[in-house]
Amino acid sequence: MLIESRTISVEEVEIYRSSKYQVITIIPSDQNPAMNIYIFDQEELDHFLKSYTKYAEFIISVSQVEAMA
Repeated sequence: MLIESRTISVEEVEIYRSSKYQVITIIPSDQNPAMNIYIFDQEELDHFLKSYTKYAEFIISVSQVEAMA
C-alpha cells in the first residue's frame, strides 16, 4: 500500500543511490529462530531484492545506514 509519493531533487537521488542500506530478516523456525542482518550498497540491494526467494525468511526492515553526500 503506497502511503505517500513526492518529488525529490536530483541531489537527493544521488545521495540515496550512493548510500549503504541495512536489511534485517528473520527466520521464525521452531527449532532455531534467527535474525540476519545484511549491509548493501544500492546495486547489491537491488540484486538481493530481485533474487530474494528464501523460504520462511522474511524481511522486517530496510533502512539507510550511511549517506554519501
